[in-house]
Amino acid sequence: MGSKQDQVTDEIFDAGRSDPQLISEVEYVPLFPFFSQSGDGAQLDAPKDIYVGYDELIYVVDNRGLHILDTSGRSAAFIAINGGGTSVIQDRRLNVYVTARRDTVVNGRSWNLPVVIRYSELTSGTPRIADIIWHPFDDDSRRFNRPDPIETDEEVSFTGVGVLYDNHIYVSRRGPINERSSVILPHNTIMEFDTEGVNIQSLVSLHPSQASLRSVVYPADVITYVHPPQRSFFEQSRHLIIAQSSALNDVVSGGLPPISPLRYSTLSIKVVTTSDGVEYQPDTQMLQTAANPARGDGFLYDEFKFVNPTDLTMAADGSNFLFVLDGGSDSLYVFTGQGIEGVTPPPGSTSSKPIVVSFGGSGDGAKQFDRPQGVAYFRKIVYVADTGNNRISRFRLNTDFE
Repeated sequence: MGSKQDQVTDEIFDAGRSDPQLISEVEYVPLFPFFSQSGDGAQLDAPKDIYVGYDELIYVVDNRGLHILDTSGRSAAFIAINGGGTSVIQDRRLNVYVTARRDTVVNGRSWNLPVVIRYSELTSGTPRIADIIWHPFDDDSRRFNRPDPIETDEEVSFTGVGVLYDNHIYVSRRGPINERSSVILPHNTIMEFDTEGVNIQSLVSLHPSQASLRSVVYPADVITYVHPPQRSFFEQSRHLIIAQSSALNDVVSGGLPPISPLRYSTLSIKVVTTSDGVEYQPDTQMLQTAANPARGDGFLYDEFKFVNPTDLTMAADGSNFLFVLDGGSDSLYVFTGQGIEGVTPPPGSTSSKPIVVSFGGSGDGAKQFDRPQGVAYFRKIVYVADTGNNRISRFRLNTDFE
């Protein structure tokens, strides 16, 4: 009959003890306990992001640093980071990238600047910093044109990292809109770095200040289609998805001036090689899907769908779910790979369209959030860094229980 100590069985029964009003035919249900203990045995302090890596360890960044947990939430390790981290991800080499800030001195003046820290050998028990990407020093466009910090550089932040199939990374960078700096040196951009941390390019065809279907206004995150589980081959695409913010609340503003709400704040960008070179094109397939309301009850490309998306993740287990965490509305949205809101209906369902399972609301209830900023997915479990509630919430689609 199996062990009484089976972890998955315990989680199922814990979910079953939840308020019956939480559970419907198809719905994400909470898995208790939520995680609140940090990597050094203390309590999490405003967790900002979470990622479950290829090594099946859970990586969390908060106001104190990088926490490493096992899948049961038990402490494995802790790395202190002065000022804490803001996002975290792992590449296929098991290197871990954390966005943070560091102090430095240039020409006798102290500066607090954004960095991407690459940690290696975390799983060996002897972690070390393998590389640090600095703004603005590691921006190739600044190498021969004002490499020193300018006044607005302290208002800049790195907000997310996306890993490509070849272990190159995209890094989203956010800062003052360009009328406050140089149009030649936009702060709002997506940058690509190679495995040695060398800046290959900035995606200059994505407009840094004018919102469109091909823009990068106040980017809050960038992801690719490469995520655990590990496999010998990933499709060699460089497609990306960008979360943009209108900087209307404290979750993402960082002191930046607000702009008008964005009609499309989460963008799927296709990277296409043409006879004229590489082009970054809007995802017309998702646009066409949204133009056909008969296909679903909601779409990624619905106008003004999100208030302020703070994080994204992709399920790379074949389900191809896209999760959009909206810190502005304290909600988690779930989409199919075609950009339709919801999940495939189970056998016997009366619905032929994807069933909407997005949820949220402000508060500290089991399916509520308080300014959430990070989301991850692994083995059918969704993890949310519920920043204001100082916890990592966990959810599983209830049809998995059947």
